[in-house]
Amino acid sequence: MLMILMPLLSLPLLSNPWFISSSFLLISLPAILISITNPYPWMLTLSSLFSMDLMSSSLVVLTLWISSLMILASYKIKHSQNLPQNFITMCLFLSIFLILTFSSSNLFLFYIFFESSLIPILILILAWGYQPERLQASMYLMMYTLTASLPMLVMIFLMYMKNNHLSFLIMSWVAPLPNMLDSWWLILIMAFLVKMPMFSLHLWLPKAHVEAPVAGSMILAGVLLKLGTYGLMRMSLIFIQMNKQFSSIITPLALWGAVITSLICIRQTDLKSLIAYSSIGHMGILLAGILSSTEWGWQGAMAMMIAHGLSSSVLFLLANSTYELTHTRSIFLTKGMIIILPSLTLWWFIATAANMAAPPSINLLSEILLITATLSQTSFLAIFLTILSFLTAAYSLFLFAATQHGSTTSTSISLPPLNSSFFLNSKLHLIPIFLLIMKPEMICNWL
Repeated sequence: MLMILMPLLSLPLLSNPWFISSSFLLISLPAILISITNPYPWMLTLSSLFSMDLMSSSLVVLTLWISSLMILASYKIKHSQNLPQNFITMCLFLSIFLILTFSSSNLFLFYIFFESSLIPILILILAWGYQPERLQASMYLMMYTLTASLPMLVMIFLMYMKNNHLSFLIMSWVAPLPNMLDSWWLILIMAFLVKMPMFSLHLWLPKAHVEAPVAGSMILAGVLLKLGTYGLMRMSLIFIQMNKQFSSIITPLALWGAVITSLICIRQTDLKSLIAYSSIGHMGILLAGILSSTEWGWQGAMAMMIAHGLSSSVLFLLANSTYELTHTRSIFLTKGMIIILPSLTLWWFIATAANMAAPPSINLLSEILLITATLSQTSFLAIFLTILSFLTAAYSLFLFAATQHGSTTSTSISLPPLNSSFFLNSKLHLIPIFLLIMKPEMICNWL
């Protein structure tokens, strides 16, 4: 753990932190990739407070991967001299908090780092956001997260008083308040449902995405949403019976919300807002898979976390590249890009195909596993899943067709060429999506 964290802490002090940060994060990946190539479930206990299994290490790799790519995508902050040193420092602190969160084997320590990751993303939005509305977006993000997290902290203390431990490694836990008719479980997981976010607790996400800089959007969609699913899966492993008990209530609401947000996507005119709402739809089916409490559901959830982390991040990268070229995020003002920049259209097509779970992407495998696990609970949910699958394809194709086809506007005729770093960034996002389907057990066999 120190081999990763200590060099990360020293990076902002170097003479050229921008180049070295993105390079180091990529160089440090092989050491962790070696640890996740074992096809059998394993647990690496680093200390009494930190341990890693296949789920943890997969998400740590995703964090390092997206962190390096978000620094690569933010080269304009360096060229415009918009506090580049501070920007690098915030990105690296965010990466460190995320790595520590995924590596924690103690619930209280997990909570501390879970909440600490809120501070760097708030600073990224406030300092490097685009519009004055970023103040409102930051307030929404903070209020939603803290309102749900403080009751969770109370539950953590009550669980410690009842169990005398908070270790994920010890699977024998006693319910803290058995007389509360199991409502304690909802109080405990509410913070995770907000962080995912689940429909009806999601209003902070579109606002945060629209106002965040490209780096903030990439890490928010790619990794920060996975904090909620990771925490929920960790607690579900310990309290499987509680998970099954509430699945009949939460699963239909989550899938119904996914259908509603998919319909909202089709009516969106803002690129970033559409991609943000599509994330809520994907998190709905992921939540249904986790609550199924089946092996396929949890394996599919893990695959979806990695697949969605990469595909949503590259969509925000493409939306930002389109915005930098055309100076607008309106879908209807970016028509006809296929005539002007056909290479950009290629990346849009691959990214939207991955987003709608087209083969041969890892998104397809994750959706097959999640749909199968959800239907094992009750066949009634097939109605929601059928509509959701159709609408996901519909808004993905709408996003591609509306931005790339049609007649060009007079303002977009003389656009500058794309930066070469954009092509590298797009490749590094999309290649893992299509390579992981060849060896899915690298991320699925964590149970």
